Amino acid sequence: MSCVAVLMTTGCSKKIVGNNDVPALVNDAAGATNNPSRYYQADWTSFKSGGHADLALAGKSLGSSMQMRMQRGKAIYLSLRPALGIEVAKMVICGDSILLVDKVHKRYILEKASLLTGGIPVTVDILQDIFLGRAFELGKGSFNQSMTNDFTIESDNGGNVILKPKFQFKGFEYNFVYDTKGNILSLDVTPSKTGASTYSVKYANSKPTIAGRVPTQIDAATKINGQALELSLEYDDMKWNEVFDIDATAPSKYKRIEAKDIMQIFGGGN
Repeated sequence: MSCVAVLMTTGCSKKIVGNNDVPALVNDAAGATNNPSRYYQADWTSFKSGGHADLALAGKSLGSSMQMRMQRGKAIYLSLRPALGIEVAKMVICGDSILLVDKVHKRYILEKASLLTGGIPVTVDILQDIFLGRAFELGKGSFNQSMTNDFTIESDNGGNVILKPKFQFKGFEYNFVYDTKGNILSLDVTPSKTGASTYSVKYANSKPTIAGRVPTQIDAATKINGQALELSLEYDDMKWNEVFDIDATAPSKYKRIEAKDIMQIFGGGN
């Protein structure tokens, strides 16, 4: 059964058992910049954080406090709560599908998760890596020891390190950029077709956690239906490997609208 079918029926609410004893991976100063192990990250089972989200699309913008929840390899939940902690909109990603819900006007969007990446095919695993600033290889998952020979490591003119998969996806190339201390700076995607949508993510303010160094500020830029979309997230606290549910069920009595009307969900338009 596809995840779209799951979203419309049962959702993704299976619990994950946490483990708060995962050792921290210190990659600040140990080893040379061309040592692949410097860019591995420790595993995790769940993540949650409060913070702030800003969204801008087609001349409209929205800023709001937010709550982020993720179950490793299963689901992502982003809740927008602009006042008094009351949820007015949410985004839930399960498998390769994305559900956007406007609770105020009782409407939703259900599309492929590639809606957020300018058409680049992604799954929940890859989007989790993007939201946490972790290198990955499309089709394989998070960068780890078994992928060492799948990547090249080079330095640019400014001394930053470029980690790049040798096997690129048809239609575009992608790589990850780190500073000399091992903090991720960006995910860059370069389309091979002139005029194709670009996608990039900038990272800042990385902090050590039990799951490795994680950026607390994320700025993503892409396009939806030819319109520029910018999404910024700031995490103000991060907790790992706790047990919770994520409900990804599409609301049965809400109106389904098209992806081009995404700012109706987050901007409150009619």
